[in-house]
Amino acid sequence: MSIQALSEKIRNLQSNWPDNWIGMRDIFKSCHERLGFISPFDRGSERVSRLIAAGLSVANFVEHSNKKMARNNREPNYHSRLHTAIVLESLTALLLEQRRIDKTTTKSPLREEILLLVAMAGHDAGHDGSRNSSVCQLESRSFRLISPLLEAAKCDPEDIYAVKRIIWGTDPMLYEKLHKGAQTTKFSLNHPAWQAVICQESDILASAMPEFEKELTQSLANEWQKRDPISAEGLMSRGGRTYFLTHYAKFSSPAALSFGLPELVDDQLSNLQ
Repeated sequence: MSIQALSEKIRNLQSNWPDNWIGMRDIFKSCHERLGFISPFDRGSERVSRLIAAGLSVANFVEHSNKKMARNNREPNYHSRLHTAIVLESLTALLLEQRRIDKTTTKSPLREEILLLVAMAGHDAGHDGSRNSSVCQLESRSFRLISPLLEAAKCDPEDIYAVKRIIWGTDPMLYEKLHKGAQTTKFSLNHPAWQAVICQESDILASAMPEFEKELTQSLANEWQKRDPISAEGLMSRGGRTYFLTHYAKFSSPAALSFGLPELVDDQLSNLQ
């Protein structure tokens, strides 16, 4: 999957939002099926099946809880179902590109791939548009909301902890530290730091693309407006964009490098100077 194909996926999601929305469960299903189908002969197939079941439950929970918020005009402008769908599509694109780089021949989804999809399906569960007042505050709440669904699907305890750790890693305050830590070791989807990094990348990938910059930044500014109008105004400024690209738009995985994302960020920074 190319970066151009991902752009088209994101545009389609945006054009269908909210009037022709297909729902988070179908989006999660589409993403995991592009990674392959489980064979009963695959080693660990039952564990992967449980993760998929959990992911579908999490996606369904996010859909219905956010739809309820939307009926009361409380679904966040940025941290909405649309954002979660864009993140899942971005993560799927990165995983497919990593498969191409690794020359992966399996036609079945890998446990690590589904694990990441489950985590990102639930990483903003219950988000109310507020901001962290302490490290991982909102991320911890999101995990608490989805953890019963992981347990109900009888996911392996190790996988449940990994989902928790990955969701914690989506706190922007941890981006730089985790990227630096990951770069001390060879890339592997089995490595906790790299799992966090590729999920972080999927979380901010669309916002780093000039094509979607204006619309997504405006959505976030609208979300912040009631609680912090000064910061909301700053997001829309040249300095706000420069700060985001410098401090948060981190791309380190082989798939992100293959897509040319660091160069995309550098080009924007050059134009802002």
